[in-house]
Amino acid sequence: MSDTLTKRERLSRVVAGQQVDRLPVSLWRHFYVEETAAEPLAARLADWHRRFDFDFLKINVRAQYHTEGWGAQFAYSGQEHVKPQRVDLPVKAAADFAGLPVLDPRSWPFGEMLQLVSLLRSDLGRDEVLLMTVFNPMSVALDLIGGADRLAAAIAADPEAVHAGLRTVTDTFRDFAMLCIDEGADGLFFATTHAATAENFTLEQVEEFGRPYDMEILDAADAAFMNMLHVCKPRAYVRELSDYPVHAINWDTSDATNPSLAEMRGAAADKALAGGLSRELFPVEDAGEALVGELAAARKMMGDRPFIVASTCTIPTETLEENVAIVCRAVRGA
Repeated sequence: MSDTLTKRERLSRVVAGQQVDRLPVSLWRHFYVEETAAEPLAARLADWHRRFDFDFLKINVRAQYHTEGWGAQFAYSGQEHVKPQRVDLPVKAAADFAGLPVLDPRSWPFGEMLQLVSLLRSDLGRDEVLLMTVFNPMSVALDLIGGADRLAAAIAADPEAVHAGLRTVTDTFRDFAMLCIDEGADGLFFATTHAATAENFTLEQVEEFGRPYDMEILDAADAAFMNMLHVCKPRAYVRELSDYPVHAINWDTSDATNPSLAEMRGAAADKALAGGLSRELFPVEDAGEALVGELAAARKMMGDRPFIVASTCTIPTETLEENVAIVCRAVRGA
C-alpha cells in the first residue's frame, strides 16, 4: 500500500486484519510529578504524544485514581521516578466490601479524570486517537483491599461481600466509562493489572468475579472507536479472555509463561494484537539494536498480518527517549 493513511484509518485496518501503509505504534509511561492534577498531566501527555507522533495516546493516569474516591490515601513523593506510596485502605476486611457506596462518576477523582480527557481532546484535536485507562472491577477490588493475596483471602472468607463490592465498583465505573467517551475518549484501555493471572487467581475465580462485571463496562463502551484489553503480568489469562468484546489486546508478549504473538495470531483472529517490545529495554543505554531486533522478530511472527507495535506494559519512567525515537524510526522506515 503506497497511500498514506490517517491514524484512524491505520488502526481500523489493523483491527480488520487489512493491509496498512505501515504498522501503528504507541508507547506509554507515567509522569509521577504531574499526575496529581489534570492540567499539568494533560500538558505532559500531549507533549509526549506530539514528540513521537504516536498513532494513539494511551491516557496514562495515576495508577491509583480508581480507589481514591472510596478513601484510599497515598503519599506523593514529588519525584520523577518515585511512584506514590499507599498510606491507608478503605477495605480492611472482606465484610467492608459490602458497605462501599456507589460513587457519582463526576465526583472527585472521576471528575478530574474526565477533565483530563476533555483537556487532551481540546489540545490535540479531533484527529488524534485517545484511549482512557479504566481498570476492571476485580483490579479495583484488589487495590481497595491491598493486593491480590488479600482479595483471594476475602473471596475465600466471604464471597458474597466481595460480589457486593464488585457490584458497587461496576455500577460506578460503567457510568464513568460512558462519560469518558462523552468527554472525547475514543475508547478504553481496559486493564486487568494483577487480576487475570494464574499467579494470583484460578480461572474459575476470574470467570466468576471478573468476567461478568467486565462485560458490563465493556458493553457500556461498545460504541467506541477502539477498546483495548490489557492483560497484565506473567501467566496471564490472555487466551481465555481473548473473546472479550474489544478491538485489540495488549499483554506481556516477551514473558515465556505467556502466549507469543504467533500463538495469539490464531487464538484471537478477530482482534488486533499489540505488543512485541520489552519494557525493560527502554531505560538501557545502547538498547536500540535490541529493540529493532524485537520489532523484526514480531514482524516475522505476524507474517502478513498487521499488528500494533507497543510495549509489554507501561515503559519505565527512566526510559531513554532515544530508544523511543529509534523504535518509531524503525516502524516508519526512516
